Amino acid sequence: MKRVGIIGGMGPLATADLYMKIISQTPAKCDQEHIPLLIDSYPQIEDRTAFILGKGENPLPRLVESANRLKNAGCEAVCMPCNTAHFFAEDVKKQTGVKILHIAEITVEAILRDFSDAKNIAILATDGTIKAKIYENPLKNANLNPILPNLKMQNLLMDCIYKGVKAGKTAEFVSKFEEILQNTQADAYIAGCTEIPIFLPLIKSNKVFIDPTLELAKAVVKFAKS
Repeated sequence: MKRVGIIGGMGPLATADLYMKIISQTPAKCDQEHIPLLIDSYPQIEDRTAFILGKGENPLPRLVESANRLKNAGCEAVCMPCNTAHFFAEDVKKQTGVKILHIAEITVEAILRDFSDAKNIAILATDGTIKAKIYENPLKNANLNPILPNLKMQNLLMDCIYKGVKAGKTAEFVSKFEEILQNTQADAYIAGCTEIPIFLPLIKSNKVFIDPTLELAKAVVKFAKS
């Protein structure tokens, strides 16, 4: 099997969520049938959204450092359980030569495959992911209609991510996350920040969600076994 690397720590809980989903998606009957993985948990990578919005340092050097560390350790591909970090994906690939399993491209492929009737797709993501159009461009290229929360709901979503999950206070922000859903109408919803899937088991909703972390986990398993 091929070894896959995870550029982790963006944030640590999102990294753990991806790892657990990779395990759950692996058809293994014993330890030896699970795929070989390396996780480089590097929380010191600068905040991706802050840089994209012109308010922080460039995380690219540390992303490249992590990718090279994983490549040199024998990984044939790497992935990033951080949607916003994919703003830097092409530069990481150019500077390291390592294959990147791209979370947004994988997610849009999953929508076309599994939710063919869905046309209006809400993007629930950080300001950085929205500004960089990490999901908006692939959705438009697939002839799907991106739906963005209004400014008030987007600000509330940022609180859910940064003051909620990243701060270890997810449960306290569940009602706020549900308010965002009630005020954003779409056929399906992309949980486009790797902190957002942490909310999904805690909410009551009949809305259709696409969990990019889960789709990335499936892609990691598929690549490793290819």
